[in-house]
Amino acid sequence: MRRGGRIKKIAAILTCAGMAFAAVGCGAGSDEQGNGAETVQTAESEPAETAEEGNVTEEQDATQETEQAVVQNPQEWAWDAEDEETLRCAFAKGFGGRAGVCVPMAALTDAARMEIVKGQFNSVTMENEMKPDTLLGNKPDIGEDGFPVLTFTVPDMMMKEIKAYNDSVEKDGRKLMVRGHVLVWHSQTPEWFFHEEYNVDKPYVDQQTMLARMENYIRQVMEHYEGADSPYQGMIYAWDVVNEAVNDTDGGMRTDSSWFRVFNSSDFVEQAFVYANRYAPAHIKLFYNDYNDTNPKKADGICKLIEQIKANPEARIDGMGMQGHYDMDFSDVLFKQAAKKYAAVVDEIQITELDLKASRGFDGENTEEEYQKQAQVYKSLYDAVKSMKQEGVSITAIVFWGTDDRHSWLQSANAVGGSADGTRVQCPLLFDKDYEKKPAFWAFVDDSKLEPAE
Repeated sequence: MRRGGRIKKIAAILTCAGMAFAAVGCGAGSDEQGNGAETVQTAESEPAETAEEGNVTEEQDATQETEQAVVQNPQEWAWDAEDEETLRCAFAKGFGGRAGVCVPMAALTDAARMEIVKGQFNSVTMENEMKPDTLLGNKPDIGEDGFPVLTFTVPDMMMKEIKAYNDSVEKDGRKLMVRGHVLVWHSQTPEWFFHEEYNVDKPYVDQQTMLARMENYIRQVMEHYEGADSPYQGMIYAWDVVNEAVNDTDGGMRTDSSWFRVFNSSDFVEQAFVYANRYAPAHIKLFYNDYNDTNPKKADGICKLIEQIKANPEARIDGMGMQGHYDMDFSDVLFKQAAKKYAAVVDEIQITELDLKASRGFDGENTEEEYQKQAQVYKSLYDAVKSMKQEGVSITAIVFWGTDDRHSWLQSANAVGGSADGTRVQCPLLFDKDYEKKPAFWAFVDDSKLEPAE
């Protein structure tokens, strides 16, 4: 989804970002760019040139996997008294998963907002900063190999500060691991990427050329963050490989996509997971991610797509990302039915962009009543998650799409899936516009503090 506007005043943000992460808030002593000459390469030719560069030795890989296993196992984390009323502690104990939050670049200069991030969460998803339009830019910069040169300046600003923060904390459960979002998506990918000579006035490229571009893009991303010389190696624990490729009506492929216009099939999705598997270390979980995830027809279509991916021996898909852009009519029954469908075809599920649109009659006045209703809906969701854990359904993270109501993307009109229409006030998250905990917070951390449901 498009979450917020273009990143502005990067220099000022970079100057202040260090201060935002330097203040430890989790316990004392711890813790979204011309034409270029094009050299067309086939999808088959590129891997032979890059596979050796992108791989580490078996010994190095084994060492890295061992280290990551410790960091990424919530059930092994130790907690103390100051962790007790935190989402990260509650989630680790409640269902053995991570507590995640969407963080944009602008949040780094808001000390109170960052206090929520550091004090409550141990998973971060960048709002726009890792999406293709940020890395590719508005205008193509084509290298000698004929492929776009990616620019990591913006996400690396955030990665640098997250790393510095993580280095300052002692407990793994308090460290902020990163969910990569997203590699392949029809939205927020510059249109020039799909055209001959990277020129939108020219026809779409053929499928082999597009596959070569996709592979090169994924390889560059993985090498940048997981290569032997990367200072960020091991910080990313999951990637959304493909986002929102299935339509809402019958569960078929969505056709309003330049990816689909080039391929006229779902083959690009399958190949994305082939390339992600080729270049991503084994410890990084690879996800398909989508909204309207409890719709039965769409869920069936997603499962069919996942089965296609799994049938390819060169592909790997580890999980399903249920975005979780729900509303006050949320049905825990439909949620559980859909989650069980996904669990039958993938190893794990994550709720990746959770928020709740306000009641249809809410006008922003009787906030306390709305907050109590919202808390009960969130409680029904969390109860369903914990219940499915007991039934053997592996849900490994709940990620909220924002820290607080003031900064939620739902406050403005948006035409993409899961969005709001801008006609009413929204209060979708666990903290209000003043960063205070709402009843919804306690629905996850201590539901004994909630008012009884009517």
